[in-house]
Amino acid sequence: MSEITKPNNDAIDDVADKVKNKTDQFAGAAQKKFGEAVDSPEQEAKGAAKQATAKVSEVFNDAAAGVREHVRENPLVGLAAIGTIGLLLGFILGRSK
Repeated sequence: MSEITKPNNDAIDDVADKVKNKTDQFAGAAQKKFGEAVDSPEQEAKGAAKQATAKVSEVFNDAAAGVREHVRENPLVGLAAIGTIGLLLGFILGRSK
């Protein structure tokens, strides 16, 4: 796969994730309203949980796309961050023994 197609595939994946999250938010809202209409707290809670999960997923995907773009523009910063995390984990895990 060439370098030209990789960002396009990432963009397609990002759009697909956004569509799925919006669909899940809409389904959660509908389920919540259905629960209110039939006086079912269980359905309301399930709908609210589905909405919240979709929103958190949307925020996470946006953050991941931002990080991915930043690392693509500045790969040394990404390597430095990974190295720092590795050193910290090694230090923490080494001290716990």
